Amino acid sequence: MLTKIHINRFKRLENIEIDLSESVVFAGPNNSGKTSVLQAIALWELGMRKWAEGRLKSSAKKRVGVVINRRDIVSIPIPSALQLWNDLRVRQSTKENGKRGTKNILIEILVEGFTNGKNWKLGFEFDYANSESIYCRIMKNVEDNLPMDFPEEALNERIGFLLPMSGLAAEEYKLEVGSIRVKIGEGRTAEILRNLCLTIWQENKDNWDRLAALIKRSFQVEINPPLYDIATGRITMSYSEQNKKEMDLSDAGTGFLQTLLLFAFIYANPNTILLLDEPDAHLEILRQKEIYNALLDLIVDSNSQLIIATHSEAILSEAADRSMIIAFLGKPHVVNDRSQLVKSLTTIGFDQYLLAEQKGWILYLEGSTDLSMLRAFVKVLNHPVLEYFETPFAKYVSNNPGDARAHFYALKEAFPELKGIAIYDNLNKNLQSNDLIEDMWKRREIENYLPIPEVIERYVQDQTLPLFEKKRIDFMQELIYDYIPRAALRDKTESWWSQVKMSDEVLDKIFRKYFQTLKMPILMDKRNYYELALLAKPDELDEEIKEKLDRIYEIANAVSINEQ
Repeated sequence: MLTKIHINRFKRLENIEIDLSESVVFAGPNNSGKTSVLQAIALWELGMRKWAEGRLKSSAKKRVGVVINRRDIVSIPIPSALQLWNDLRVRQSTKENGKRGTKNILIEILVEGFTNGKNWKLGFEFDYANSESIYCRIMKNVEDNLPMDFPEEALNERIGFLLPMSGLAAEEYKLEVGSIRVKIGEGRTAEILRNLCLTIWQENKDNWDRLAALIKRSFQVEINPPLYDIATGRITMSYSEQNKKEMDLSDAGTGFLQTLLLFAFIYANPNTILLLDEPDAHLEILRQKEIYNALLDLIVDSNSQLIIATHSEAILSEAADRSMIIAFLGKPHVVNDRSQLVKSLTTIGFDQYLLAEQKGWILYLEGSTDLSMLRAFVKVLNHPVLEYFETPFAKYVSNNPGDARAHFYALKEAFPELKGIAIYDNLNKNLQSNDLIEDMWKRREIENYLPIPEVIERYVQDQTLPLFEKKRIDFMQELIYDYIPRAALRDKTESWWSQVKMSDEVLDKIFRKYFQTLKMPILMDKRNYYELALLAKPDELDEEIKEKLDRIYEIANAVSINEQ
Protein backbone atom coordinates (compact mmCIF):
# COMPACT_ATOMS: atom_id res chain seq x y z
CA MET A 1 0.00 0.00 0.00
CA LEU A 2 1.03 3.63 -0.44
CA THR A 3 1.44 5.52 2.83
CA LYS A 4 2.51 9.01 1.75
CA ILE A 5 2.99 11.12 -1.37
CA HIS A 6 4.88 14.38 -1.92
CA ILE A 7 4.14 16.31 -5.11
CA ASN A 8 5.85 19.43 -6.40
CA ARG A 9 5.18 21.51 -9.52
CA PHE A 10 2.65 19.10 -11.04
CA LYS A 11 -0.30 20.95 -12.55
CA ARG A 12 -1.83 23.13 -9.77
CA LEU A 13 -0.05 21.18 -7.02
CA GLU A 14 3.00 22.83 -5.52
CA ASN A 15 5.00 21.30 -2.67
CA ILE A 16 2.19 19.30 -1.06
CA GLU A 17 2.48 16.21 1.13
CA ILE A 18 -0.42 13.86 1.77
CA ASP A 19 -0.61 10.94 4.20
CA LEU A 20 -2.49 7.93 2.89
CA SER A 21 -4.16 4.90 4.47
CA GLU A 22 -6.06 1.79 3.34
CA SER A 23 -9.05 3.97 2.53
CA VAL A 24 -8.73 7.67 1.66
CA VAL A 25 -11.30 10.20 0.48
CA PHE A 26 -10.21 13.42 -1.23
CA ALA A 27 -12.90 16.02 -0.51
CA GLY A 28 -13.20 19.45 -2.00
CA PRO A 29 -14.89 21.64 -4.61
CA ASN A 30 -14.39 21.32 -8.35
CA ASN A 31 -10.96 22.30 -9.69
CA SER A 32 -9.32 22.03 -6.25
CA GLY A 33 -6.69 19.45 -7.25
CA LYS A 34 -8.31 16.15 -6.22
CA THR A 35 -8.05 14.55 -9.64
CA SER A 36 -4.56 15.99 -10.12
CA VAL A 37 -3.29 13.98 -7.13
CA LEU A 38 -4.75 10.80 -8.60
CA GLN A 39 -3.06 11.63 -11.91
CA ALA A 40 0.24 12.29 -10.12
CA ILE A 41 0.10 8.84 -8.54
CA ALA A 42 -0.57 7.31 -11.96
CA LEU A 43 2.32 9.29 -13.50
CA TRP A 44 4.63 8.13 -10.70
CA GLU A 45 3.75 4.49 -11.44
CA LEU A 46 4.36 5.01 -15.17
CA GLY A 47 7.75 6.55 -14.35
CA MET A 48 8.58 3.61 -12.09
CA ARG A 49 7.73 1.04 -14.77
CA LYS A 50 9.64 2.91 -17.49
CA TRP A 51 12.64 3.46 -15.23
CA ALA A 52 12.69 -0.21 -14.20
CA GLU A 53 12.81 -1.16 -17.88
CA GLY A 54 15.51 1.42 -18.62
CA ARG A 55 17.86 0.41 -15.81
CA LEU A 56 18.28 -3.04 -17.36
CA LYS A 57 20.20 -1.34 -20.17
CA SER A 58 22.49 0.60 -17.83
CA SER A 59 24.90 -0.01 -14.95
CA ALA A 60 23.31 -0.03 -11.50
CA LYS A 61 25.32 2.99 -10.34
CA LYS A 62 24.37 5.17 -13.27
CA ARG A 63 21.44 7.53 -12.84
CA VAL A 64 19.30 6.26 -15.69
CA GLY A 65 17.02 8.70 -17.47
CA VAL A 66 14.19 7.39 -19.63
CA VAL A 67 11.95 9.08 -22.17
CA ILE A 68 8.18 8.98 -21.71
CA ASN A 69 6.04 9.79 -24.71
CA ARG A 70 3.00 11.98 -24.12
CA ARG A 71 0.77 9.31 -25.62
CA ASP A 72 2.00 6.79 -23.03
CA ILE A 73 0.53 8.95 -20.25
CA VAL A 74 -2.91 7.51 -20.89
CA SER A 75 -4.39 8.57 -17.54
CA ILE A 76 -3.74 12.27 -18.28
CA PRO A 77 -5.20 13.22 -21.67
CA ILE A 78 -3.36 16.40 -22.68
CA PRO A 79 -2.57 18.02 -26.06
CA SER A 80 0.98 18.87 -24.97
CA ALA A 81 3.37 17.63 -22.27
CA LEU A 82 3.65 21.27 -21.21
CA GLN A 83 0.21 20.95 -19.57
CA LEU A 84 1.74 18.82 -16.80
CA TRP A 85 3.77 21.70 -15.35
CA ASN A 86 2.59 24.15 -12.74
CA ASP A 87 1.74 27.47 -14.42
CA LEU A 88 3.07 25.91 -17.66
CA ARG A 89 6.59 26.95 -16.60
CA VAL A 90 9.37 24.54 -17.58
CA ARG A 91 12.38 26.91 -17.51
CA GLN A 92 13.66 29.34 -14.91
CA SER A 93 16.12 32.20 -15.35
CA THR A 94 19.29 32.03 -13.26
CA LYS A 95 22.21 34.31 -12.52
CA GLU A 96 25.46 32.85 -11.21
CA ASN A 97 28.82 34.64 -11.01
CA GLY A 98 27.38 37.47 -13.06
CA LYS A 99 26.31 35.17 -15.87
CA ARG A 100 22.72 34.70 -16.88
CA GLY A 101 21.33 31.31 -17.78
CA THR A 102 18.34 29.03 -17.53
CA LYS A 103 17.49 26.10 -15.32
CA ASN A 104 14.97 23.36 -16.00
CA ILE A 105 12.01 23.22 -13.64
CA LEU A 106 11.37 19.63 -12.61
CA ILE A 107 8.18 17.93 -11.50
CA GLU A 108 8.91 15.85 -8.39
CA ILE A 109 6.74 12.99 -7.15
CA LEU A 110 7.98 11.11 -4.08
CA VAL A 111 5.99 8.13 -2.79
CA GLU A 112 6.37 6.12 0.41
CA GLY A 113 4.83 2.70 0.87
CA PHE A 114 4.65 -0.54 2.81
CA THR A 115 4.79 -3.77 0.81
CA ASN A 116 5.48 -7.37 1.81
CA GLY A 117 6.39 -6.31 5.34
CA LYS A 118 8.86 -3.60 4.27
CA ASN A 119 8.74 0.20 4.27
CA TRP A 120 10.09 1.84 1.13
CA LYS A 121 10.52 5.25 -0.47
CA LEU A 122 10.87 6.05 -4.16
CA GLY A 123 10.76 9.35 -6.00
CA PHE A 124 11.00 10.45 -9.62
CA GLU A 125 11.63 13.79 -11.25
CA PHE A 126 10.23 14.67 -14.65
CA ASP A 127 12.01 17.02 -17.05
CA TYR A 128 10.32 18.67 -20.04
CA ALA A 129 11.83 17.67 -23.39
CA ASN A 130 9.25 18.87 -25.90
CA SER A 131 5.50 18.90 -26.41
CA GLU A 132 5.52 15.16 -27.15
CA SER A 133 7.91 13.77 -24.53
CA ILE A 134 9.40 14.16 -21.06
CA TYR A 135 12.45 12.70 -19.32
CA CYS A 136 12.07 10.66 -16.14
CA ARG A 137 14.88 10.16 -13.62
CA ILE A 138 15.05 8.70 -10.15
CA MET A 139 15.36 11.41 -7.48
CA LYS A 140 18.46 11.95 -5.36
CA ASN A 141 18.64 11.46 -1.62
CA VAL A 142 18.73 14.71 0.33
CA GLU A 143 21.40 13.31 2.66
CA ASP A 144 24.15 12.33 0.18
CA ASN A 145 22.89 13.71 -3.15
CA LEU A 146 23.12 10.21 -4.63
CA PRO A 147 20.30 8.51 -6.56
CA MET A 148 17.81 6.69 -4.40
CA ASP A 149 18.07 2.92 -4.19
CA PHE A 150 15.31 1.27 -6.16
CA PRO A 151 13.09 -0.77 -3.80
CA GLU A 152 12.00 -3.93 -5.61
CA GLU A 153 8.91 -4.08 -3.37
CA ALA A 154 7.48 -1.02 -5.14
CA LEU A 155 7.14 -2.98 -8.38
CA ASN A 156 4.62 -5.25 -6.66
CA GLU A 157 2.19 -2.35 -6.30
CA ARG A 158 -0.33 -2.16 -9.13
CA ILE A 159 -2.29 1.03 -9.67
CA GLY A 160 -5.65 1.24 -11.40
CA PHE A 161 -7.08 4.67 -12.27
CA LEU A 162 -10.79 4.60 -13.08
CA LEU A 163 -12.70 7.60 -14.41
CA PRO A 164 -16.53 7.92 -14.32
CA MET A 165 -18.63 5.93 -16.76
CA SER A 166 -18.96 7.54 -20.17
CA GLY A 167 -21.96 5.66 -21.55
CA LEU A 168 -21.69 2.24 -23.20
CA ALA A 169 -20.57 1.33 -26.70
CA ALA A 170 -23.23 -0.41 -28.78
CA GLU A 171 -20.72 -3.12 -29.72
CA GLU A 172 -17.63 -4.35 -27.92
CA TYR A 173 -14.87 -6.71 -29.04
CA LYS A 174 -12.44 -8.71 -26.95
CA LEU A 175 -9.28 -6.82 -26.02
CA GLU A 176 -5.97 -7.83 -24.51
CA VAL A 177 -5.17 -6.70 -20.96
CA GLY A 178 -2.86 -3.93 -22.18
CA SER A 179 -5.50 -2.49 -24.49
CA ILE A 180 -8.07 -2.53 -21.69
CA ARG A 181 -5.73 -0.56 -19.43
CA VAL A 182 -5.03 1.99 -22.15
CA LYS A 183 -8.73 2.60 -22.76
CA ILE A 184 -9.39 2.91 -19.01
CA GLY A 185 -6.59 5.45 -18.74
CA GLU A 186 -8.03 7.43 -21.62
CA GLY A 187 -11.42 7.49 -19.91
CA ARG A 188 -12.96 5.28 -22.60
CA THR A 189 -14.75 3.09 -20.07
CA ALA A 190 -17.69 2.76 -22.46
CA GLU A 191 -15.57 0.39 -24.53
CA ILE A 192 -14.31 -2.04 -21.87
CA LEU A 193 -17.15 -2.88 -19.45
CA ARG A 194 -18.08 -6.13 -21.20
CA ASN A 195 -14.38 -7.05 -21.39
CA LEU A 196 -14.02 -6.66 -17.63
CA CYS A 197 -17.07 -8.83 -17.04
CA LEU A 198 -15.75 -11.46 -19.47
CA THR A 199 -12.41 -11.53 -17.63
CA ILE A 200 -14.16 -12.20 -14.32
CA TRP A 201 -16.47 -14.84 -15.83
CA GLN A 202 -13.59 -16.73 -17.46
CA GLU A 203 -11.04 -16.48 -14.65
CA ASN A 204 -13.02 -16.67 -11.40
CA LYS A 205 -16.60 -17.95 -11.32
CA ASP A 206 -16.83 -17.31 -7.56
CA ASN A 207 -16.07 -13.62 -8.09
CA TRP A 208 -18.66 -13.53 -10.87
CA ASP A 209 -21.26 -14.91 -8.47
CA ARG A 210 -20.29 -12.25 -5.90
CA LEU A 211 -20.54 -9.49 -8.50
CA ALA A 212 -23.94 -10.73 -9.67
CA ALA A 213 -25.21 -10.94 -6.08
CA LEU A 214 -24.01 -7.41 -5.32
CA ILE A 215 -25.73 -5.99 -8.40
CA LYS A 216 -28.93 -7.87 -7.62
CA ARG A 217 -28.95 -6.54 -4.06
CA SER A 218 -28.45 -2.96 -5.23
CA PHE A 219 -30.70 -2.87 -8.30
CA GLN A 220 -32.92 -5.99 -8.11
CA VAL A 221 -31.48 -6.97 -11.48
CA GLU A 222 -29.92 -10.26 -12.64
CA ILE A 223 -26.83 -9.79 -14.82
CA ASN A 224 -26.27 -12.66 -17.21
CA PRO A 225 -22.79 -14.04 -18.01
CA PRO A 226 -21.15 -12.37 -21.02
CA LEU A 227 -21.12 -14.30 -24.30
CA TYR A 228 -18.00 -14.32 -26.46
CA ASP A 229 -18.22 -15.08 -30.18
CA ILE A 230 -14.84 -16.53 -31.14
CA ALA A 231 -15.55 -16.13 -34.85
CA THR A 232 -16.15 -12.36 -34.69
CA GLY A 233 -14.45 -11.46 -31.40
CA ARG A 234 -17.65 -9.74 -30.26
CA ILE A 235 -18.79 -9.76 -26.62
CA THR A 236 -22.48 -9.47 -25.79
CA MET A 237 -24.08 -9.19 -22.39
CA SER A 238 -27.61 -8.87 -21.04
CA TYR A 239 -29.57 -8.43 -17.84
CA SER A 240 -33.03 -9.35 -16.58
CA GLU A 241 -35.37 -7.46 -14.30
CA GLN A 242 -38.00 -9.24 -12.22
CA ASN A 243 -40.71 -10.78 -14.41
CA LYS A 244 -39.47 -8.88 -17.46
CA LYS A 245 -37.77 -9.77 -20.72
CA GLU A 246 -34.02 -10.11 -21.06
CA MET A 247 -32.47 -6.79 -22.12
CA ASP A 248 -29.15 -5.95 -23.74
CA LEU A 249 -26.67 -4.26 -21.42
CA SER A 250 -26.77 -1.12 -23.59
CA ASP A 251 -30.39 -0.57 -22.45
CA ALA A 252 -29.35 -0.16 -18.79
CA GLY A 253 -29.30 3.19 -17.01
CA THR A 254 -26.06 5.10 -16.50
CA GLY A 255 -26.11 4.70 -12.70
CA PHE A 256 -26.47 0.94 -13.06
CA LEU A 257 -23.60 0.83 -15.57
CA GLN A 258 -21.44 3.03 -13.33
CA THR A 259 -21.93 0.66 -10.40
CA LEU A 260 -21.27 -2.42 -12.53
CA LEU A 261 -18.09 -0.79 -13.85
CA LEU A 262 -16.78 -0.02 -10.34
CA PHE A 263 -17.22 -3.50 -8.96
CA ALA A 264 -16.25 -5.33 -12.15
CA PHE A 265 -13.02 -3.33 -12.21
CA ILE A 266 -12.21 -4.31 -8.61
CA TYR A 267 -13.02 -7.99 -9.10
CA ALA A 268 -10.96 -8.05 -12.31
CA ASN A 269 -8.03 -6.27 -10.62
CA PRO A 270 -7.48 -7.61 -7.07
CA ASN A 271 -4.43 -6.53 -5.05
CA THR A 272 -4.59 -3.11 -6.67
CA ILE A 273 -4.31 0.49 -5.51
CA LEU A 274 -7.62 1.79 -6.81
CA LEU A 275 -7.83 5.44 -7.82
CA LEU A 276 -11.49 6.35 -8.32
CA ASP A 277 -12.45 9.78 -9.62
CA GLU A 278 -15.99 10.60 -8.50
CA PRO A 279 -17.27 6.99 -8.26
CA ASP A 280 -20.61 8.48 -7.19
CA ALA A 281 -21.12 10.01 -10.65
CA HIS A 282 -24.50 9.11 -12.19
CA LEU A 283 -25.72 7.65 -8.88
CA GLU A 284 -28.74 9.11 -7.14
CA ILE A 285 -28.24 10.24 -3.56
CA LEU A 286 -29.86 7.14 -2.08
CA ARG A 287 -27.30 4.81 -3.63
CA GLN A 288 -24.10 6.76 -2.96
CA LYS A 289 -23.66 5.64 0.67
CA GLU A 290 -24.65 2.09 -0.19
CA ILE A 291 -22.09 1.82 -3.00
CA TYR A 292 -19.36 3.49 -0.95
CA ASN A 293 -19.79 1.07 1.96
CA ALA A 294 -19.82 -1.87 -0.44
CA LEU A 295 -16.56 -0.56 -1.94
CA LEU A 296 -14.93 -0.42 1.49
CA ASP A 297 -15.98 -3.97 2.29
CA LEU A 298 -14.75 -5.20 -1.07
CA ILE A 299 -11.26 -3.68 -0.84
CA VAL A 300 -10.70 -5.62 2.38
CA ASP A 301 -11.66 -8.87 0.64
CA SER A 302 -9.58 -8.10 -2.47
CA ASN A 303 -6.52 -6.88 -0.52
CA SER A 304 -6.69 -3.51 -2.24
CA GLN A 305 -6.22 0.14 -1.31
CA LEU A 306 -8.91 2.71 -2.10
CA ILE A 307 -8.31 6.38 -2.92
CA ILE A 308 -11.43 8.31 -3.93
CA ALA A 309 -11.91 11.86 -5.18
CA THR A 310 -15.41 13.22 -4.57
CA HIS A 311 -17.50 16.15 -3.43
CA SER A 312 -20.55 14.04 -2.62
CA GLU A 313 -21.90 14.98 0.82
CA ALA A 314 -23.47 11.54 1.11
CA ILE A 315 -20.09 9.82 0.76
CA LEU A 316 -18.30 12.33 2.98
CA SER A 317 -20.73 11.91 5.86
CA GLU A 318 -20.29 8.13 5.65
CA ALA A 319 -16.50 8.41 5.34
CA ALA A 320 -16.12 10.60 8.42
CA ASP A 321 -15.41 7.56 10.62
CA ARG A 322 -14.46 4.82 8.16
CA SER A 323 -11.82 6.52 6.02
CA MET A 324 -9.08 9.11 6.18
CA ILE A 325 -10.47 12.36 4.72
CA ILE A 326 -8.18 14.84 2.98
CA ALA A 327 -9.73 18.29 2.55
CA PHE A 328 -8.68 20.15 -0.59
CA LEU A 329 -9.32 23.60 0.84
CA GLY A 330 -6.18 25.65 0.58
CA LYS A 331 -3.33 23.17 0.95
CA PRO A 332 -4.61 19.57 1.11
CA HIS A 333 -4.74 18.47 4.74
CA VAL A 334 -6.13 15.69 6.90
CA VAL A 335 -9.47 16.53 8.51
CA ASN A 336 -8.83 16.08 12.23
CA ASP A 337 -12.10 17.42 13.65
CA ARG A 338 -14.39 14.76 12.24
CA SER A 339 -17.30 15.76 14.46
CA GLN A 340 -17.36 19.21 12.87
CA LEU A 341 -17.21 17.61 9.44
CA VAL A 342 -20.14 15.34 10.23
CA LYS A 343 -22.09 18.24 11.71
CA SER A 344 -21.62 20.37 8.60
CA LEU A 345 -22.60 17.54 6.28
CA THR A 346 -25.60 16.13 8.10
CA THR A 347 -27.95 19.12 8.00
CA ILE A 348 -31.30 17.80 6.89
CA GLY A 349 -31.47 17.78 3.13
CA PHE A 350 -33.65 16.39 0.39
CA ASP A 351 -31.79 13.07 0.46
CA GLN A 352 -32.84 12.53 4.08
CA TYR A 353 -36.50 12.91 3.19
CA LEU A 354 -36.12 10.51 0.28
CA LEU A 355 -34.54 7.92 2.57
CA ALA A 356 -37.24 8.36 5.18
CA GLU A 357 -39.90 7.79 2.55
CA GLN A 358 -38.12 4.78 1.06
CA LYS A 359 -37.07 2.96 4.24
CA GLY A 360 -39.82 3.90 6.70
CA TRP A 361 -37.47 3.64 9.69
CA ILE A 362 -34.21 5.19 10.84
CA LEU A 363 -31.35 4.07 13.07
CA TYR A 364 -29.40 6.70 15.05
CA LEU A 365 -25.86 5.83 16.12
CA GLU A 366 -22.77 7.62 17.35
CA GLY A 367 -20.89 7.11 14.07
CA SER A 368 -20.46 4.83 11.06
CA THR A 369 -18.01 2.65 13.00
CA ASP A 370 -20.91 1.67 15.28
CA LEU A 371 -22.88 0.54 12.24
CA SER A 372 -19.91 -1.51 11.04
CA MET A 373 -19.61 -3.12 14.48
CA LEU A 374 -23.34 -3.90 14.67
CA ARG A 375 -23.28 -5.37 11.18
CA ALA A 376 -20.33 -7.58 12.18
CA PHE A 377 -22.15 -8.79 15.31
CA VAL A 378 -25.24 -9.51 13.19
CA LYS A 379 -23.15 -11.73 10.90
CA VAL A 380 -21.48 -13.57 13.79
CA LEU A 381 -24.85 -14.27 15.42
CA ASN A 382 -26.59 -14.93 12.10
CA HIS A 383 -29.36 -12.69 13.40
CA PRO A 384 -32.54 -12.27 11.28
CA VAL A 385 -32.02 -8.48 11.24
CA LEU A 386 -29.23 -9.07 8.69
CA GLU A 387 -31.45 -8.27 5.67
CA TYR A 388 -32.26 -4.86 7.15
CA PHE A 389 -28.57 -4.09 7.71
CA GLU A 390 -27.68 -4.34 4.02
CA THR A 391 -28.81 -0.76 3.26
CA PRO A 392 -30.19 0.84 6.42
CA PHE A 393 -31.09 4.51 6.82
CA ALA A 394 -28.51 5.26 9.49
CA LYS A 395 -27.89 8.73 10.89
CA TYR A 396 -24.80 9.54 12.94
CA VAL A 397 -25.33 11.99 15.80
CA SER A 398 -22.14 11.75 17.90
CA ASN A 399 -24.03 10.59 21.03
CA ASN A 400 -26.18 13.72 21.06
CA PRO A 401 -29.82 12.76 21.78
CA GLY A 402 -30.96 16.33 21.09
CA ASP A 403 -29.64 16.21 17.52
CA ALA A 404 -31.30 12.85 16.92
CA ARG A 405 -34.66 14.08 18.24
CA ALA A 406 -34.53 17.27 16.16
CA HIS A 407 -33.69 15.30 13.04
CA PHE A 408 -36.28 12.56 13.66
CA TYR A 409 -39.21 14.84 14.39
CA ALA A 410 -38.40 17.07 11.42
CA LEU A 411 -38.68 14.00 9.20
CA LYS A 412 -41.75 12.74 11.05
CA GLU A 413 -43.49 16.00 10.26
CA ALA A 414 -43.35 14.96 6.60
CA PHE A 415 -43.77 11.20 7.20
CA PRO A 416 -45.97 10.59 10.29
CA GLU A 417 -45.52 6.80 10.03
CA LEU A 418 -41.73 7.02 10.36
CA LYS A 419 -40.23 4.74 13.04
CA GLY A 420 -36.88 5.27 14.71
CA ILE A 421 -34.47 3.83 17.23
CA ALA A 422 -31.36 5.44 18.71
CA ILE A 423 -28.58 3.46 20.39
CA TYR A 424 -25.95 5.51 22.18
CA ASP A 425 -22.80 4.85 24.16
CA ASN A 426 -23.35 4.81 27.94
CA LEU A 427 -24.29 8.47 28.51
CA ASN A 428 -25.05 8.21 32.23
CA LYS A 429 -28.29 10.16 31.75
CA ASN A 430 -31.99 9.48 31.39
CA LEU A 431 -33.31 8.95 27.90
CA GLN A 432 -36.76 9.34 26.40
CA SER A 433 -38.80 6.74 24.56
CA ASN A 434 -41.70 8.23 22.68
CA ASP A 435 -42.04 7.86 18.93
CA LEU A 436 -38.25 7.67 18.80
CA ILE A 437 -37.07 4.71 20.87
CA GLU A 438 -33.88 5.63 22.73
CA ASP A 439 -31.51 3.08 24.20
CA MET A 440 -27.90 2.97 25.37
CA TRP A 441 -25.23 0.37 25.99
CA LYS A 442 -24.78 -0.72 29.60
CA ARG A 443 -21.04 -0.68 29.00
CA ARG A 444 -19.06 2.44 28.03
CA GLU A 445 -19.24 1.95 24.24
CA ILE A 446 -19.87 -0.75 21.64
CA GLU A 447 -16.17 -1.68 21.45
CA ASN A 448 -16.43 -2.82 25.09
CA TYR A 449 -18.41 -5.83 23.86
CA LEU A 450 -15.52 -7.24 21.83
CA PRO A 451 -14.34 -10.53 23.38
CA ILE A 452 -10.85 -9.46 24.37
CA PRO A 453 -8.12 -10.71 24.29
CA GLU A 454 -9.41 -13.58 22.11
CA VAL A 455 -10.17 -11.52 18.98
CA ILE A 456 -6.87 -9.62 19.23
CA GLU A 457 -4.90 -12.87 19.34
CA ARG A 458 -6.86 -14.27 16.39
CA TYR A 459 -6.21 -11.09 14.42
CA VAL A 460 -2.44 -11.36 14.97
CA GLN A 461 -2.51 -15.04 13.99
CA ASP A 462 -4.43 -14.29 10.78
CA GLN A 463 -2.13 -11.40 9.80
CA THR A 464 1.21 -13.07 10.56
CA LEU A 465 3.34 -15.38 8.44
CA PRO A 466 4.11 -18.72 10.17
CA LEU A 467 7.80 -17.76 10.46
CA PHE A 468 6.98 -14.78 12.72
CA GLU A 469 3.76 -16.03 14.30
CA LYS A 470 4.96 -17.10 17.77
CA LYS A 471 7.18 -14.05 18.25
CA ARG A 472 4.42 -11.60 17.33
CA ILE A 473 1.76 -13.40 19.34
CA ASP A 474 4.05 -13.36 22.39
CA PHE A 475 4.69 -9.64 21.86
CA MET A 476 0.97 -8.92 21.56
CA GLN A 477 0.30 -10.86 24.76
CA GLU A 478 2.88 -8.70 26.54
CA LEU A 479 1.04 -5.58 25.34
CA ILE A 480 -2.28 -7.01 26.50
CA TYR A 481 -0.84 -7.52 29.98
CA ASP A 482 0.56 -3.97 29.88
CA TYR A 483 -2.76 -2.30 29.09
CA ILE A 484 -5.35 -4.62 30.67
CA PRO A 485 -5.39 -5.27 34.44
CA ARG A 486 -4.65 -8.87 35.45
CA ALA A 487 -7.82 -8.97 37.55
CA ALA A 488 -9.90 -8.10 34.48
CA LEU A 489 -8.19 -10.75 32.38
CA ARG A 490 -8.99 -13.36 35.02
CA ASP A 491 -12.63 -12.28 35.43
CA LYS A 492 -14.74 -11.10 32.47
CA THR A 493 -17.37 -9.77 34.91
CA GLU A 494 -14.89 -7.26 36.40
CA SER A 495 -16.29 -3.71 36.36
CA TRP A 496 -13.24 -2.55 34.38
CA TRP A 497 -14.68 -4.14 31.22
CA SER A 498 -17.73 -1.88 31.45
CA GLN A 499 -16.11 1.37 32.57
CA VAL A 500 -13.00 1.75 30.40
CA LYS A 501 -13.27 3.52 27.03
CA MET A 502 -12.11 0.49 25.12
CA SER A 503 -11.34 2.14 21.77
CA ASP A 504 -9.25 5.11 22.94
CA GLU A 505 -7.72 3.84 26.16
CA VAL A 506 -6.98 0.23 25.24
CA LEU A 507 -7.27 -0.85 21.62
CA ASP A 508 -5.76 2.30 20.08
CA LYS A 509 -2.79 2.12 22.43
CA ILE A 510 -2.21 -1.61 21.99
CA PHE A 511 -2.27 -1.55 18.20
CA ARG A 512 -0.32 1.70 17.91
CA LYS A 513 2.45 0.26 20.07
CA TYR A 514 2.32 -3.08 18.24
CA PHE A 515 2.68 -1.68 14.74
CA GLN A 516 5.15 1.06 15.66
CA THR A 517 7.43 -1.47 17.34
CA LEU A 518 7.27 -3.68 14.24
CA LYS A 519 7.92 -0.55 12.10
CA MET A 520 4.73 -1.07 10.13
CA PRO A 521 1.91 1.31 9.21
CA ILE A 522 -0.92 1.21 11.74
CA LEU A 523 -3.22 -1.28 10.01
CA MET A 524 -5.80 -1.55 12.80
CA ASP A 525 -7.58 1.43 14.33
CA LYS A 526 -11.14 2.47 15.21
CA ARG A 527 -12.18 2.44 11.56
CA ASN A 528 -11.33 -1.26 11.40
CA TYR A 529 -12.41 -2.64 14.78
CA TYR A 530 -15.38 -4.28 13.10
CA GLU A 531 -12.81 -6.73 11.66
CA LEU A 532 -12.11 -7.81 15.25
CA ALA A 533 -15.84 -8.27 15.82
CA LEU A 534 -16.00 -10.61 12.83
CA LEU A 535 -13.42 -12.84 14.56
CA ALA A 536 -15.68 -13.37 17.58
CA LYS A 537 -17.60 -16.57 18.23
CA PRO A 538 -21.34 -16.48 18.98
CA ASP A 539 -20.97 -17.86 22.51
CA GLU A 540 -18.39 -15.16 23.32
CA LEU A 541 -20.81 -12.27 22.75
CA ASP A 542 -22.75 -10.70 25.60
CA GLU A 543 -26.51 -11.29 25.63
CA GLU A 544 -27.09 -7.53 25.53
CA ILE A 545 -25.92 -7.43 21.91
CA LYS A 546 -28.72 -9.80 20.87
CA GLU A 547 -31.21 -7.74 22.89
CA LYS A 548 -30.28 -4.58 21.00
CA LEU A 549 -30.46 -6.35 17.65
CA ASP A 550 -33.86 -7.78 18.59
CA ARG A 551 -35.18 -4.25 19.22
CA ILE A 552 -33.91 -3.05 15.85
CA TYR A 553 -35.42 -6.11 14.16
CA GLU A 554 -38.83 -5.50 15.74
CA ILE A 555 -38.96 -1.98 14.29
CA ALA A 556 -37.57 -2.78 10.84
CA ASN A 557 -39.68 -5.91 10.45
CA ALA A 558 -42.86 -4.12 11.56
CA VAL A 559 -42.32 -1.47 8.88
CA SER A 560 -41.66 -4.17 6.29
CA ILE A 561 -44.87 -6.04 7.22
CA ASN A 562 -46.94 -2.83 7.04
CA GLU A 563 -45.58 -2.07 3.57
CA GLN A 564 -46.63 -5.51 2.38
